[in-house]
Amino acid sequence: MNQTAQNERASTSRLLSAGALMAGGTMVSRVLGFVRVALLAYVLGNGTRQADAYAVATTVPNALYILFAGGALNTVLVPQLVRAVKNDPDKGEAYTNRIMTAFLLIIGVVAVLLTIATPAVTWLYSDGQWHQPELADHYRAMVLLAYFCLPEIFFYGVFYLLGQVLNARDKFGPMMWAPIANNIVQLGVLGVYLALWGQSDGADPFSGPQIWLLGGGHLIGIIFQTAVMVWAMRKIDYRYRPRFDLKGTGLGHTFQLAKWTLGFVLVNQLALVVVTKLATSATAQGAGAGLLVYNNAYLIFVLPHSLITISLATAMLPSASRLAANGDLAGVGRETLRTINLTTTLLLPAAAAFIALAGPLTGLMFGQGQGAQDAGYVAWTLIAFAVGLVPFTVQYICLRAFYALEDTRATFVQQCLIAGLNIGFALLLVVPVHRPEWVAPALALSYSLAYLIGVGVSYQRLMKRLPGLSPAPVLRHLLRVGLAVAPAAVAAWFITQRITGGIGMQVLGLLVAGLVAVGLFLGLAKLLKIGEVTSMVSMVLRRGRTPQPATPAAEDPNTTPAEVGAETPEDDATAIRELADPDATRIRSLSEDSPRSLSEERTESPRSLSEERSESPGSLSEERSDESKGGFDSYLAQPTDDEPTEPVENTAEDVHPIQVRSGMELGGRYRLEEVLVRRANTQTWKAFDEVLSRPVLIHLLPPGGDNDDLMNAARKAAVATDSRFLRVLDAAPDPAPGTTQQDDDGTRLGPYIVCEYAAGQSLQTLLAAGPLSALEAAWLVREVADALSGMHVQGLFHQRISPDTVIITATGNIKIVGFLLEAEMVPSHHEIAAGEDPETVDVMDLGRLLYCTLVSRWPGGHAYGMPEAPMDAERRILTPRQVRAGVSPALDRICDQILSESPRHREVALRTANEVVVALTRVLGTADAAHDLERRMRYPVPVVQVDGEEPPLASPAALSPGSAFAEQDTAAIRTSDPDAPTGAYQPISTQRIAAVPATPRTPDDAEQTVVRGVPAHGASPAPTRRRENRAWLGWLIGLVLLVLVGSLIAVALRQNPAAGPGAAPSPVPTPTQWQIVRAADFDPQGDDRTENPGQVPQAYDNNPDTAWRTVNYREAEMSDKDGLGIVFDLGEVRPIARTELQLVGAPTAVELRIPAANPETVTAAPMNSAAQWRSLAQTRATTPQVTLAPAQPVRSRFVLVYLTELPADGSTYRGGIAEARFVG
Repeated sequence: MNQTAQNERASTSRLLSAGALMAGGTMVSRVLGFVRVALLAYVLGNGTRQADAYAVATTVPNALYILFAGGALNTVLVPQLVRAVKNDPDKGEAYTNRIMTAFLLIIGVVAVLLTIATPAVTWLYSDGQWHQPELADHYRAMVLLAYFCLPEIFFYGVFYLLGQVLNARDKFGPMMWAPIANNIVQLGVLGVYLALWGQSDGADPFSGPQIWLLGGGHLIGIIFQTAVMVWAMRKIDYRYRPRFDLKGTGLGHTFQLAKWTLGFVLVNQLALVVVTKLATSATAQGAGAGLLVYNNAYLIFVLPHSLITISLATAMLPSASRLAANGDLAGVGRETLRTINLTTTLLLPAAAAFIALAGPLTGLMFGQGQGAQDAGYVAWTLIAFAVGLVPFTVQYICLRAFYALEDTRATFVQQCLIAGLNIGFALLLVVPVHRPEWVAPALALSYSLAYLIGVGVSYQRLMKRLPGLSPAPVLRHLLRVGLAVAPAAVAAWFITQRITGGIGMQVLGLLVAGLVAVGLFLGLAKLLKIGEVTSMVSMVLRRGRTPQPATPAAEDPNTTPAEVGAETPEDDATAIRELADPDATRIRSLSEDSPRSLSEERTESPRSLSEERSESPGSLSEERSDESKGGFDSYLAQPTDDEPTEPVENTAEDVHPIQVRSGMELGGRYRLEEVLVRRANTQTWKAFDEVLSRPVLIHLLPPGGDNDDLMNAARKAAVATDSRFLRVLDAAPDPAPGTTQQDDDGTRLGPYIVCEYAAGQSLQTLLAAGPLSALEAAWLVREVADALSGMHVQGLFHQRISPDTVIITATGNIKIVGFLLEAEMVPSHHEIAAGEDPETVDVMDLGRLLYCTLVSRWPGGHAYGMPEAPMDAERRILTPRQVRAGVSPALDRICDQILSESPRHREVALRTANEVVVALTRVLGTADAAHDLERRMRYPVPVVQVDGEEPPLASPAALSPGSAFAEQDTAAIRTSDPDAPTGAYQPISTQRIAAVPATPRTPDDAEQTVVRGVPAHGASPAPTRRRENRAWLGWLIGLVLLVLVGSLIAVALRQNPAAGPGAAPSPVPTPTQWQIVRAADFDPQGDDRTENPGQVPQAYDNNPDTAWRTVNYREAEMSDKDGLGIVFDLGEVRPIARTELQLVGAPTAVELRIPAANPETVTAAPMNSAAQWRSLAQTRATTPQVTLAPAQPVRSRFVLVYLTELPADGSTYRGGIAEARFVG
């Protein structure tokens, strides 16, 4: 292996590792973030004054950072930093020092001024009721907390700035993992708070020690988060040196260009001020749905958008920008519509799930501890947000379409409209009603309504810019998805209403509801033929069969929403990017930074077939020419000695129409290094992408030639984002008529196509050593068919699938070459009738591919180095089992179903790629042959002559017990695998596998490939694969678990103070008196079952002079009645620690009761019998004032105060209840 190849493989391994590192960091950070907010609700509740005071103090610094500095950093400084790092001779060090100096000065001054102005800032973001004298202590606590938190503006700035500097240097992990440090600190702070002060009902203001702990802990967490970034900068040997020579940096011009984007940020923040001010009005009145409720609901609402929409829109933006730059506005419209359909396919079910499962979901997350009293606020707010989830995501995609058109002014105007509508609806829905429990849901509903109207306006304006864009396809798609998701949502809601109880039952209910809903949705989606769902299910199943490393959301720092003015968190896109672009390869115009290509370059010169097979089976071969096509030739076609020889082309350099030389740069970015193939009209070069420091493969076409069809095919091929396709990275057309594209020395350049790489061999080369095993053949063809089926849904077809266009990577995965390009460049080996269905062409090619992998013969003729498949007397191709013994009967049958017009044994013909996938999946089960193919690549089977043919054998280790192979070919399975290493092997040569455009799935390509030779007795075994030390990850997980366990121990100690020797009891939380919503008299044994119902409200009117009284009875025990009383409704389930009563007269025997069955879930009070109620406490009161307390606190919505003995009232007996108070 040469040094260049080693460097390229090391680069590939490093980037894949970085991707997995980022994905892991984002996932852990996201989980810890949800644990943190859940613990906060457990301690402080959701709708309390303390919760909102904390929310204002901790939310405002981030909002102000975005307003004063974040927008400038994302839209102005980041692009400048990236360009400087990649273009400046010193790798941007001087420019970075200048930028950091300027930015740190600005953000430092802003942080100091805002900290000094903390009282004014807090006043601006809080409702006026907080400023009244009766809430002076609460407001003072809010201001003091803000004093601790506002300095975080500076640390936010340092964190994001250092993160972008690291990203520009391909160090993506620290920015994803650093927030974990902050979350761990916050969990520790809340755990200490819980251990010291326990849960709080939020009625009292924070004390001084509590403010120091919460505010100081929050500031320390941000400092720790920033310190991680400083440590990471030192690890890359970057030393910051202040530089004040800022003149001439070009920032003034860039700020001028970004003015509309900065205005976009300003408008959003102004709306946030109004929303925050209104939200804090709810808790100013005591308790209500305030700011923390709004924030917690939004946290759930934005999760699917962050994971799905941002990923897909980010993948869409480069392609749409390229199409717009080429003037293909219809293409931009198609790209926009495709992205909208794909995102709404997932976001509409998410919205339905939020509506159906809001109660149990928020109850599980925010309904524990103190949050149990007000988790319902979060549920209603989430439902209101869910109404706008689809409009919100469609608006986001529309904005990306405008960014692709470079129209930032339009996005600013539209955001002004949405912000204005949001403010208007918020004032209209909150101020007149003035109900604390309605504030956060009303604000969420105003948010949804604003986007519902705004997206209509945006889409209408976009239709005027993009021909062919229409709302009808989107509405039809939403209707179909809605029809599929509505029954699933109803079923999920029904299940969660039936499975209730504690935390365990809540989790079980959500799991069962989720499984049933997903299954029902997928079934209905298949019935309704929603192609997007089919494609995504295929992708998920494929990922499950063959895991791949996660791909980072921001693996290309140059392609971010921030660059075009978005202010969205890119780490949210980490977990779902593969849905739209599994390897995150994006296409850009030449003026933009295109993504890396994780690949190996073919460096061997063209040679004869005999040289290739004897020296390097995978080297780049001389390509076939197709004179009829008049131009571009297949860069992966490998001629065989069996194929007819084309006329010799005159490729002399001095007469070639393409006059380029090594070292020339194309588009100011691609440096030509080595010519690989020179033909009459085209050239294929190895080049180097100087922007992303990656090798690329460039196909040069003659200037002024008839290349339109091929260039159009290259552009269309960009939609093939499945990782099994080798994708086109860029397609630069001919200059416009009347202009020329020239090198510095005047050499005229023509169009060119840039492709990606990876290490691998063509299937043609692999089959030269003999057929594949049954498992390998079935799995390989299923992967190809699965990839094609996703493109067939979009009406795109390959039409040249063959052993020459299927590549096996060094990790055993498959790559498909030349999607759409091969059909333009290379004639088919089989006659294709005019008007023949292209899907039929692909399916027949799949059948031929399966046939040749089983028997190494090609149906229909001598091709790809294989003899022709034999035929019977009727000129029908023999089945694989008739050609070669030992072929799996199931695969033999599938071959016949595909290739035969009338399949044998009356089997059903397979005529679509998806049908082929289903048929092969029935045979394979969960078996995966990637490992077998990887071993075959590492230890090639030598071509030997034997007296008889042996059947191909699958690796027993790779077979799934549930697969059809477990029941078939049992004799073969008992035999040892000829491909499996059975001892020590002496390496006979070290040889790199030829590189072709692809992306390996694991970092294995960074290792040497040892070709297996003859067993050598006593030889040492081959060196095992070096595994990366992940001890640090174990320590990190251990630390997280330690924090969580510590918090649980603190809770346990809080609930059982006597658990340890000498343990002092924790302070008792301040009791809360619950509001009585309504009440009803209870007299099930009465003649008319009533007892003065008109007087019942007087029992809880806070006036002891009025009371509910019974009628007069002759006996104290009321003769034939067991008792009577009043049923009180607390509105929702409440913890009840005691009941304080003021009775009418004494002595009175009274009991406290709750429903006997399911007191926490019953929605209607049982009124038929006293036996339906369970007694908690009872007494014979000798004074009118009495307190009843259950032995243990209980939870119930309905409470019965039951009188069983009445006091004397003259000659009769009569009792009553003057006041009832329930305290928890």
